[in-house]
Amino acid sequence: MVIPDSQKPYEHEKALAFCTDLRRKYKIPSSNILHTGDEIDIFHGSAHKKGAEYRHSPTEEIMIVREKIKEWAKAFPKMKLCTSNHGLRWIRKAFDAEIPSVAIKDYKELYEIPKEWQYRQEWRFTDLPNPFRMIHGQGYSGKDGHRNAALDGGISTVIGHLHSFAAIDYIRTLNGYKIWAVNAGCLIDVESFAFDYGKYNRNSPCLGALTIHEGGRVPIFHPME
Repeated sequence: MVIPDSQKPYEHEKALAFCTDLRRKYKIPSSNILHTGDEIDIFHGSAHKKGAEYRHSPTEEIMIVREKIKEWAKAFPKMKLCTSNHGLRWIRKAFDAEIPSVAIKDYKELYEIPKEWQYRQEWRFTDLPNPFRMIHGQGYSGKDGHRNAALDGGISTVIGHLHSFAAIDYIRTLNGYKIWAVNAGCLIDVESFAFDYGKYNRNSPCLGALTIHEGGRVPIFHPME
C-alpha cells in the first residue's frame, strides 16, 4: 500500500481510518507499507506568508504532530517513506539563516519518528516480477508529472507531491518496455488554513491511496469518499 502526502497535522480527519481499512481489506503486511513523503506539513517552515488569524504557533504545531505520529505509528509500526520537500522546510530556513547543521535537531528526533520508519530519496523494488520505484515527485509538475517521472526513470513509478492529479497511466515505449506511472494523490484536509494558498486553484486535491498487486503489475487507486 502506498500512502500519499498526508501533511500532518492537517490531514483529513478520516485519513488514518481510511488507510487502516485499506490495509485490512487487502491484508497488507507491515513491511509493505509505503509513503510518498510530505507526511508532515511543517506549515511554519514554509515560505508562505502567515496570516494573523492562522492557528498554531511553530511549537504548537510540532507538539501536535508528535501526537499524530504516535497514532499513525500504532497503526503502521513499519513504513518506508520518501524524503520530501516539506520535510526539508526547517533545514532550508536554517540554511538561509546560515545556521550550521550541527546546531539543528535531527528531523526524526524533533518529531519523534519511530526507528522503524525508514527514509530514502528513492525506493526501488527490483526483486519483483514487475519492478517499480517510489519517489516523492519534486521536480515534476502538472498532470503529466507522474508520466514524466516514469519515463525519466525507465521503470514503473509512483509519486505524490502533485495533489490535484491522481491518475494511473500505462506506457509502452518505443523500445518495447511496458511500464506504469501513478500519481497517488493526497490525504490532506482541503478546508485547513494550511492550504489556503490553493483555495482558488482550477484543480482541487484528489484524496485517496494506492495498492499495488500481482508482483508490481497492477496499481489500483482507491479514492477516499
